[in-house]
Amino acid sequence: MGMSNSNYKIEKIIGKLNFNKHPILNQNYTTRLAYVSFLAAALRFGKRNELQVNDILTTYIHIFDIKVTDFNELLNIDNKHGSDVFIRILRLLGFTDISERKMKFNHSYCSKLLLGEMLLFDLNESGDFFNNIIVRLYAEYFEIPIIFVEHIKALLIKMVSNEDVKDLLKLKKNESFKYFFDCMKDYRKHEATDTINVTVIATMSSGKSTLLNALIGKKKFPSENKACTSKYLEFKNNPKLSRELGFASGEHLDSRWNISYDEIRSWNRDAEIDRIELEGMMNSYSMLKKAKISFIDTPGTNNSRDNQHGVITRKILHQRNSNVILYILNATNLAADDDSQLLKEVVKELGNQQIIFLLNKTDQMDLDADDDITDSLRIARAYVMEHGVISPTIIPISTYAAGLFRYILDGGSLTNREKRDALALFRLFQSPKYDMNRYIDKSLIKSLPQSAINVRSHKNIQIDSELLSSKVIYEAMKKTGIHILERLLLQISSISQIGR
Repeated sequence: MGMSNSNYKIEKIIGKLNFNKHPILNQNYTTRLAYVSFLAAALRFGKRNELQVNDILTTYIHIFDIKVTDFNELLNIDNKHGSDVFIRILRLLGFTDISERKMKFNHSYCSKLLLGEMLLFDLNESGDFFNNIIVRLYAEYFEIPIIFVEHIKALLIKMVSNEDVKDLLKLKKNESFKYFFDCMKDYRKHEATDTINVTVIATMSSGKSTLLNALIGKKKFPSENKACTSKYLEFKNNPKLSRELGFASGEHLDSRWNISYDEIRSWNRDAEIDRIELEGMMNSYSMLKKAKISFIDTPGTNNSRDNQHGVITRKILHQRNSNVILYILNATNLAADDDSQLLKEVVKELGNQQIIFLLNKTDQMDLDADDDITDSLRIARAYVMEHGVISPTIIPISTYAAGLFRYILDGGSLTNREKRDALALFRLFQSPKYDMNRYIDKSLIKSLPQSAINVRSHKNIQIDSELLSSKVIYEAMKKTGIHILERLLLQISSISQIGR
C-alpha cells in the first residue's frame, strides 16, 4: 500500500517527530520493547508499504535501544493474519490477562500514548483513519472504550489541523498526547521560518549535482556522467534533524525516514514521481550548516531524449521562488550553443534577480600547459555580459574536489576510484596555481563574512595507502572555491533575513 495525495502533508509532520523528547525513552527496557512490538504490528497492517515500515522501525529500534535479537523475533512473526500476529506478540512479551507486565503497561500513560501514536500513523488530512486490525485488537485487549478511541482521533485531527487544543491537553485523560502537540508545534515553527532558496541551473553534465553534493557534503543528488536529475529535486537544511527524510510526490507517493542515495536514484528514475524533497543536516564542515537554506537541482535543458527536462527547468524559473541562482559554466566547454540558449532564457526570465556564475571543472584545466584560469574567467565574463548580465560575479571552482574533500573530512565512504581521484586532486591543490582564491576579486573576498568553521582538533585520515592530516585536507578544500561561494551565500542569507 502507498500514501494517498491527502497523506503527503501529514507524512511530513509524522516524519519530523522529535524522538529525543519521546516520553518512552525514560521507561525500562520491557516497556520500550512492548511499545515497539505493538507499533511494529500496527505499521505492518497499516497503510504503508513494506519499505516504509522497515525504514520507520529502524528509527524506533535505534532510538529506543532495542536488542537486535528481540527485533528479529518480531520480524519472524508471520503477518498474514492480524489476530495471529497480535497473539504471538503477547506471548513474546509475556503478556497474559493476569500478568503483572500487562497490568503495569496498561495502567501507565504508555498504553494511551501508544494508541495515539498508532492512530497518528493511520491518519490522513481528510480526517479519515485507516481501518487497522491491530489497533482494534490493541484497544480491545487493554479494554480502552471505543468512545475514548474516537476521542483520541478527534484530538489528533485538531492537532494536525492546527486548532487550539491547549485547554483539552490540560485534562488528565489527554496528558499523554502533549508530546504530539509539542512536536507539531516545533514543526510549524520551523516551517514558518523564512528559507533562503538556492536554485542550480546549467546544461546537462556541467556539474549541477556534483556542486550540490559538495555544498551539503553528502551524496544525495544523483551524479553520473550522463543526464542524472530528471525532476524537481530539493534538499532542505535542518540543523536539528538527526535523520535524513525523503518525500516523493506525483502519481507515485513515497517517503523515507532514513533516505539512502540508492533510494533517491530509484525515485529519480520513477516516471510516476515528479518531485523529490529531502531534508536533513548539512556537512559539519559547511559554513551554511546552521542556515535555513534549501538547494534545488534542475534537469539539464539540453537532453535530446527527454524534452520534459527543459519544461521542468523553465517552470521553476517562471515561478521565481529562488533568492539566488547558481549558474554553472563548464570551464572545459565555454560558450557552447546549448549553454548560450539556456543563458538567454535565464536572463530573459529572471531579469535583475541575483545570479552567481560558477566556472566549474577548473581541476581539469592543465595550468602547466596552455590553459589559464585568468584567461578563462575573462572569456566567461565577456560571454555572460554579451547575454545582458551587468557586472557578473564569477567564481572559479572545482566542485568534484570540494565534494571529495568534504566526504573524507566528515567520515564518508568513497569508492576506489574516488579515493584515487581524491589523492590526485589533493596533490593538485597543493600547487598555488590551483588555489581558486587567487583568481577572485580581492574586494569581493574582503566584503564577505569570515569563516564560521572552527576546527578545534585534527586527526590523521587513511586514504588508500596514504595517511593525511585532516588539517591539510581542510586547507585543500578551501582552495577549491567552495569556501568563497559559501561565504557569498552566507552574506546573501544575512541580507535577506535583515530585509524581512
